[in-house]
Amino acid sequence: MAAANPPPSDADAPGARPLGVTRSRDGGATRATIVTAARAAFDEKGYAGTSLREIARNAGVKPSLVVHFYGSKAGLLAATVEWPFDPETVVHEVLAGAPDHIGERLADVFLSTWEQDGRPNTALTLLHAACERPEAATLARELFTTCVVSPIVTAIDPERAELRASLVASHLLGLHVGRYLLEFDAIADANTDLLTQALASTIQHICTGKLW
Repeated sequence: MAAANPPPSDADAPGARPLGVTRSRDGGATRATIVTAARAAFDEKGYAGTSLREIARNAGVKPSLVVHFYGSKAGLLAATVEWPFDPETVVHEVLAGAPDHIGERLADVFLSTWEQDGRPNTALTLLHAACERPEAATLARELFTTCVVSPIVTAIDPERAELRASLVASHLLGLHVGRYLLEFDAIADANTDLLTQALASTIQHICTGKLW
């Protein structure tokens, strides 16, 4: 009697079998290989200059497997810096409602994520690396601006969208630094809902108000 076939693993997803990677039930090892290849490629060429096909080739897997695991290049970038949410999901959720509440939804996503146990350390690690390594600064900028804030601001279609997106990203990061790194007393002790509303009004003005 023939032995029963082993249960399929992530690495055995239809149409996404790895090339050059031993077939294994350990999908985590394949994910780690992909993330390592992606981090090296992003460090060397930046986000815009790197393709999923190139990452897949360096990791020894099919591009379809990278998409299967991470969904998109933005999702893979988030994985390389261990960011706790998927950029495309955030963009979709923030844009799901009316433009006049964009600031509130965006502020709430970031603050609620940072307030979860252990989450502030993720962003702090990224910011520390950005201060020490130019390539890490580029990845941080692309994660916050290119993958999250710019698509949201561009969808609203205001004038000077690029400037507005950079200002929004700066305010989000600035609050994070003030609350979790420098720990300004008033900000560190403030209620999360209060901070969300304060940040939301500023972001809303930047996104839809006049800048001059």
